[in-house]
Amino acid sequence: MRCYCIEKRSATSTKWTKVITLDAHCRQYTVDNLKEKCEYWFRVSAENAVGLGAPAVTESVSLKTHATVPSPPTAPLEARVLAANAHIFEWGIPESDGGAPLLGYHIAIRDMKKTMWIEVGRVPAGVQRFQIRDLQENHEYMIRIFAKNEIGLSEPLESEEPYVAMTAGHLSLPDEPHTEISSCNTSSWLRNHNMDADIHSYARGILLRRDEYFFRIWAKMPKSKKKNSK
Repeated sequence: MRCYCIEKRSATSTKWTKVITLDAHCRQYTVDNLKEKCEYWFRVSAENAVGLGAPAVTESVSLKTHATVPSPPTAPLEARVLAANAHIFEWGIPESDGGAPLLGYHIAIRDMKKTMWIEVGRVPAGVQRFQIRDLQENHEYMIRIFAKNEIGLSEPLESEEPYVAMTAGHLSLPDEPHTEISSCNTSSWLRNHNMDADIHSYARGILLRRDEYFFRIWAKMPKSKKKNSK
């Protein structure tokens, strides 16, 4: 026997591609530069002076990513009043993306008088700030920020102390079309997402199992101009 011939085929192709020809004394080989999350088949044929023999074919091999969830967003978690009905929260990017690109951040809050955390919004990976509207005056809230990649959510960056919603003396921002969410365990409605007027559907993610929720939708119509009477 002269050598072994190793070939590969991906699930997206019907063609076998030669990887390498090995000396007859070699019994193992590592195939590099394969794509993650792809499925492959491999086959090995022995060759002598007459030619190649019938190949031994592997079962399908699926490559899995070695990535993990990101590390938490970095402190400090800063908060400030933007208007009487709006608050801004800012944070830093995670120290590690877990080996997969960041997809974005999830923001959750909890009224200190309640036990349930409620997700109030999401932002893309390039944004490290979020505006929360309509917090109840003088209520205390805990804030959590999660980083997300294709594997899942990180451990949260959580506010060290409750944030007190005090907006006396600030003007309100104009209302915008939005959805709101409430669980049956709380009497307060929390704004979930501001949406453009031409959006007619919205998907809500990460609701707690075996819990009951109520949803309501508000639409703000443009004010009509009054006609001057003659």
